[in-house]
Amino acid sequence: MQKSLGHSIKFGLVVLALGGLGLASNVAFAGDAMAASPAQIKDFAHAVAQIKPLNVQAHSEISQKGVSKAKQDAVKKSYMEKVDKVLATNHLSAGQYSSMLKQTQTDPAFAKQVEAAMH
Repeated sequence: MQKSLGHSIKFGLVVLALGGLGLASNVAFAGDAMAASPAQIKDFAHAVAQIKPLNVQAHSEISQKGVSKAKQDAVKKSYMEKVDKVLATNHLSAGQYSSMLKQTQTDPAFAKQVEAAMH
């Protein structure tokens, strides 16, 4: 249970970071859960692992006192470019990624599949 909670928190951090950076509006959330293949689940798990440190870094840079709006915008732009590269490397669109991310929060069986792919 604690392991599962840790991964739920990890996924929540990705969503929180996107929202906290003002980037959630750039991501389209799909309304329906998608049926993902094992390869897509593995790609998604890799993308989550690669995006998490980018979230931490961008949030840290933007949260510093005295950071100008121009610097914040530059950090956001750089972050989105890096995320786009991660998604492309993992054969995912932003829409697929956000849909799968949402599915990890609403579908415990899917979340377990993703957790297994992360190990």
